[in-house]
Amino acid sequence: MTNPQIIHNFIDIDCTYVESVFIGDNVETIIDRAFENSKSLKNVIIGNNVKRIGINAFSNCTSLESVFIGDNVEIIDTNAFANCISLKRIIIGSNVKTIGCRAFVGCISLTSVIIGPKVTTINKYAFSDCRSLSSVIIGLNLKIIGKYSFENCTSLECITFGPNVWKIGDGAFRNCTFLQSVTFGPNVKCISYSAFNSCIFLKNVIFGDNIKTISDCAFYNCVSLETVIIGNSVKTIGYSAFRDCTSLQIVEIGHNVKTIYDYAFSCCNSLKSITIGSNVKTIASNAFLDCISLSSVIMKPNLKIKSIAPNAFNGCTSLPNTTIEKIHDSAFSK
Repeated sequence: MTNPQIIHNFIDIDCTYVESVFIGDNVETIIDRAFENSKSLKNVIIGNNVKRIGINAFSNCTSLESVFIGDNVEIIDTNAFANCISLKRIIIGSNVKTIGCRAFVGCISLTSVIIGPKVTTINKYAFSDCRSLSSVIIGLNLKIIGKYSFENCTSLECITFGPNVWKIGDGAFRNCTFLQSVTFGPNVKCISYSAFNSCIFLKNVIFGDNIKTISDCAFYNCVSLETVIIGNSVKTIGYSAFRDCTSLQIVEIGHNVKTIYDYAFSCCNSLKSITIGSNVKTIASNAFLDCISLSSVIMKPNLKIKSIAPNAFNGCTSLPNTTIEKIHDSAFSK
């Protein structure tokens, strides 16, 4: 960094033509909109006493390439670095606890993020539309990944959730089209609505031992997904959860799943075999609609199924006649 402007306070500062800034050690808060729209700003060093980076503090700094965040920053607030389209890499300091809503939204050149060990929450849309982001290292204490927080991160290849993550918000990784592998940590309880919708290169998913709900549209249109083994902790497979997973061939449903909702596996036209756990009570309407390659349905012993709804297996033209107690008359209609 050459000839940085040293900021000791934010009274009448003018960074219109400044390329480099050092935030002095006597500054504790970078105020809201402090450097917003500073088009020439390229480099920022944030001093060791700064605790909060305010709302829109660096938003729309379109030339900003690098930021060093001091170890005492605790809060990166809403839109703090939104639309910094030249920002390539960010290391989030060891004391940051919260990454605010849309904090890095639209940072289209950002390639890697290291999330510090004290971050507990990534708020909604925090990294959405970061289309070059290929690597995310998640700290051990992260608990909540907010709604749509990594949506449209189309270069992200893999994600491993730390041991304390328990909530993955709606659409958190929706349309991460290059994502190929997901490993869920032991404390994830719910894969929320549309969380991995349209992750079209996703092939491998390892479910944690405590997931209870795979929500509606969670893996909708994951057209490269081949095998799904649903653990014994899962109780509910939501509406259209795996719909249009056209490469899916094998599904094993754990012992504690009680309900397979409407269209859960519909149009999985490569699906050949499903194993249904012994505690399934309800297979809802069109759950396996148009699974044209399905030829084997394996029922676990002591099956507790009470009903298979109308058209549950409609269009499963490769499926032979199967006898299951209380099958609806039209369950296997062609």
